Amino acid sequence: MKRERIERLAIDVAAGELNEDAEALLNAYLAEHPKAKQWAEQMLTTYEKTQEAIAEKTSWANTTAGTPFVGKKPTGWVKWRSVGRWAAVVTFSIIIGFAAGRWGTTDEAMGIALMEPTRGPAPVKTVSDLKEKYAGTFWGDKMLALLEHRPAQQYKADLHSVSLWDRYRLYKKEKRYE
Repeated sequence: MKRERIERLAIDVAAGELNEDAEALLNAYLAEHPKAKQWAEQMLTTYEKTQEAIAEKTSWANTTAGTPFVGKKPTGWVKWRSVGRWAAVVTFSIIIGFAAGRWGTTDEAMGIALMEPTRGPAPVKTVSDLKEKYAGTFWGDKMLALLEHRPAQQYKADLHSVSLWDRYRLYKKEKRYE
């Protein structure tokens, strides 16, 4: 068995959650395997120490003599004090923002600045220009193949196989014999 499973079973034995048959099987296994017995004993000591620590921590809670005194704090004063601080911060920031916003304004009308282009518009590239530049490269050939117009396959109007329903019927007919 793996160590984790042995440790879990040892905890169950210490807690008294295993029935007698399972506990007897575990003891027989531990008698044959000394390494597993060592793991189980470590878990049992850990379990016992944990139980003792829990009992020690919770035993004073049941008695009234060992209960520590907890004094009342003036909660009203503390709450109003923090609210007053936040109100002062908000008020102070509003005053600073208002003053900073009004500081640089004048009654003069501001002029509108327009950007003038420094160079002319770029020339429009045609397919022949692109062929000269990108022909012979892998992605260039792919791009040029997309740009070239090829006429689509034309069907004659009198063909019955062009209909989508006819193609579907043929597909179902072929699938039925597979």
